[in-house]
Amino acid sequence: MLLPEEFINTTRKLMGEALSDRLFAGLGQEPPVTIRINPLKCYNMPLNIDYRVPWCNTGYYLTTRPAFTFDPLLHAGLYYVQEASSMFIHHVLRQLITQPVVMLDLCAAPGGKSTAARTILPKGSLLMANDPIGKRAQVLAENLQKFGHRDVLVSNNYPRDFQKSGLGFDVVLADVPCSGEGMFRRDADAIGEWSAQNVARCWQLQREIVSDIWPALRPGGLFIYSTCTFNALENEENVRWICESLGALPITVSTQPEWNITGSLVPGFQQPVYRFLPGISRGEGLFMAVLQKHGSSAPTNGSSVYTAANRHLRILHDGMAMAASLPEEGTAPHPAMALSAAFDRNAYPLVPLSYPEAISYLRGEALRLSPDVPRGYVAVTYLGIPLGFAKNIGSRANNLHPQPWRIKSTHVPDTPPEVLNYKA
Repeated sequence: MLLPEEFINTTRKLMGEALSDRLFAGLGQEPPVTIRINPLKCYNMPLNIDYRVPWCNTGYYLTTRPAFTFDPLLHAGLYYVQEASSMFIHHVLRQLITQPVVMLDLCAAPGGKSTAARTILPKGSLLMANDPIGKRAQVLAENLQKFGHRDVLVSNNYPRDFQKSGLGFDVVLADVPCSGEGMFRRDADAIGEWSAQNVARCWQLQREIVSDIWPALRPGGLFIYSTCTFNALENEENVRWICESLGALPITVSTQPEWNITGSLVPGFQQPVYRFLPGISRGEGLFMAVLQKHGSSAPTNGSSVYTAANRHLRILHDGMAMAASLPEEGTAPHPAMALSAAFDRNAYPLVPLSYPEAISYLRGEALRLSPDVPRGYVAVTYLGIPLGFAKNIGSRANNLHPQPWRIKSTHVPDTPPEVLNYKA
């Protein structure tokens, strides 16, 4: 891997020779492959626990990288492909959140941290997963719909929109746009796009984002600041700024020494921070700090946030409404209904598909169903897991799988990839 010389020099200055050499060596290695299962849809699934991600009890390392695209269980939301370091949010929330909260994941696309958060938040919590960029927000909505939790809103708004709405949150996760140094070994374009000028632009943008969203965090609420980069400007120096300028208080998260998490790299910087470095910890680059807003207030009322959000913000997906309503007679059901963990399996006839048929459905092709299948809207399943809807008109079934979600590849494997040892 050919790294920018200026990146090498600034990293050595920050980390020293020994640590930076380990990082550079790690960046030249193959990244580990990890998935996180969805406990809403996976029950007592036999998995090899020798490869469990230690800071996330639903995360697993795989020995090889399967062709995930061709696994219907991925499309059905039984698991999410997420690199291990990003699963640390699961550990943070599990340790610090013990009662129902209203949480905002501000820059959430494609949805890894949002689905991890919704897995561990206490029952009765509400999660709003947001992304300000339209195309990214659509991908976020897709992944949250496949995940299937009812207490989720997906929105497409800028940080200042939340301030204008008057909403308040108990927890805000700001996984802010960054210079992407932690993505170097997964994305060659990230190396070509890196520059000291881009680092400077990023840390200023990050402060603007934090300033815009800070009023939406209730007094006493938790603010989780995160990047996927290594440098101190976007990490320690921004945490210092949040504490000094906004009055935030640092919060310590307990970790285990064998996780090989690196703390602060800035001399004299005493606040607890958590840095994952390839070659040291078993994952990609990640930086995280947990801060608390000064003051105290009663926990946010989830019902009021839910109502206000639908009134003042651009909502792309409403898990509560999806779980609570059926379409009018003769109207096509929303695709997210079949993927919801609250889906009523008695609402529509269930039609099992073979593996080739499931792939054909996920590619958006018309289906030929058995003559005994009732006409009208049906839910198609694979290994007993709903994939979506089709409309059986007799000679064929019209495919209702959303066009943006469809498998684009014309390749059809003979057998499914072995990811989960799942039996119907």
